[in-house]
Amino acid sequence: MKGGSEPGAAGRGRNVVVFLCDQLRRDYLSLYGCAGVPTPHLDRLAELGVVFDRAISQSPVCGPSRATMMTGRYPSDHGVWTNDVPFRDGLDYLPRRMNARGYRTGAFGKLHHTPGRDTKGFAVHHAFEEGRLGDGDDYLKWLRARHPEAERFNHADQRFLYEDEDYYEHWIASRAIDFMAPRPGGGGEDQNGPFFAWVSFQGPHGPYDPPKSVAGTCDASRFPPVTHRDARSFVSPTLASRSARMNDVFRGEDTLDALRVAYAEMIVFIDRQIGRVLQALERAGEFDNTTFVFSADHGEMLGDHGLDEKGPFPYRQHLEVPLLVANHPGLAAGTRSAALAGTIDLPGTVLAVAGDPEPLGQSRSLLGPASAAGAPWRGVNFSEFGDALKLVEDAEFRFCCYPFTDDLFLYRPVDDPEMARNLVDDPALAGVVQRMLRHLLDFQVVAKGVTIEAHDLVAGQQAGLAEKDPAYAQTMSIAFALSKRVVALLERAGVDATYNRAFEGREPLCRYEPPYWVNDGA
Repeated sequence: MKGGSEPGAAGRGRNVVVFLCDQLRRDYLSLYGCAGVPTPHLDRLAELGVVFDRAISQSPVCGPSRATMMTGRYPSDHGVWTNDVPFRDGLDYLPRRMNARGYRTGAFGKLHHTPGRDTKGFAVHHAFEEGRLGDGDDYLKWLRARHPEAERFNHADQRFLYEDEDYYEHWIASRAIDFMAPRPGGGGEDQNGPFFAWVSFQGPHGPYDPPKSVAGTCDASRFPPVTHRDARSFVSPTLASRSARMNDVFRGEDTLDALRVAYAEMIVFIDRQIGRVLQALERAGEFDNTTFVFSADHGEMLGDHGLDEKGPFPYRQHLEVPLLVANHPGLAAGTRSAALAGTIDLPGTVLAVAGDPEPLGQSRSLLGPASAAGAPWRGVNFSEFGDALKLVEDAEFRFCCYPFTDDLFLYRPVDDPEMARNLVDDPALAGVVQRMLRHLLDFQVVAKGVTIEAHDLVAGQQAGLAEKDPAYAQTMSIAFALSKRVVALLERAGVDATYNRAFEGREPLCRYEPPYWVNDGA
């Protein structure tokens, strides 16, 4: 095995299993306070790990969020700004890095990459892409072998047509279980080395088609109440337009209620599949040597504020995501964290489990209060929906900007969780608005790539940059670093001459003179 993760059984690296849902809002989970949807297996993982209460999606739309998970970068950087757009060239990817660490890597279910078969390095791939692959979809081919009459994986918004064993979530879990099973070695490869499994369920994204076995398992009276809002109450034309376009989606309260029940029942079935994976790992003796991560690409409005699915909205229902890390040595089991975290931190966490110290974009490890690079935890979180919405939040405020308009929104979620009161014009909060605008500008610079000549990147600026990008000194291009001659000039003037130390040992992209740490006769 090349490299190695934190030691597990018999000194072997730890396995990593990522459970990912699509369009799962966290307030439908008991680990976030919902009593109407039974999820005992997720509850078990929560008891074995840390639940993050302040996690958001770095882009609350499928493709961009999942591209962030593969790259550790914001959408403005990796280029997948909306669905069905390919990644930009020249990026590093999580599965490739795990391959290099000697892991067996496998992805099961939905990746939502463009092109659809682009795995970014997963060695094993069993794809279910809800129709994007046409007749080439692995699950659809499997389903038709069992049921030749099947036209597609299902018809929208009705009970699944076949039995549990035929349901796509069951298929995804089964393929993952097969992959994780111990296997004989051979060919000089350690087939029983650690594995990295990306178990990516389709639900509870539509179609809302739970199988018959979960009918009646949820208590709708204990679901989160619907947050009603009329389209005319939105100040932003973008929000008003989106809400108006959703008016015929639900077709009355009865339809909305039924849709919410189906959504919740899909969560119950996914939890059962997570349970199947956990039980298989226990039978194989691998459970204790496996670290688990659970999250979602984004949430779902599900009729709240008169909105459906996701979009350029500031609301918690689709922006905030469930996030937990479980069964890892040193983690305080059964605890919660208020750290500002997000989907961008999944790859950094996986790499930290694998013992890979190198940064991947701006991702940070969730295994402790600091990243693998030893940087302090973030004080500000950033999310973007293409260029329709830019959003930052700190421990107290959430700030939203709709570019090319005058629409600015400032909320204090702890006092106003449904974000009905825009505080942006409150004179007492003018300093907060100014600070948030600076944060937005900083993140846009970080996302496009920082280009500051090293001799101009002074200590104070580096400190601010480190808050947004802890690994900047390892990843940004260096141009015109301080030379011995310039260091001497700074010292004679009594000015700080140490601020390029973060770059020591790296060769500048371009230079007038050799940097002070290079001795080539200068």
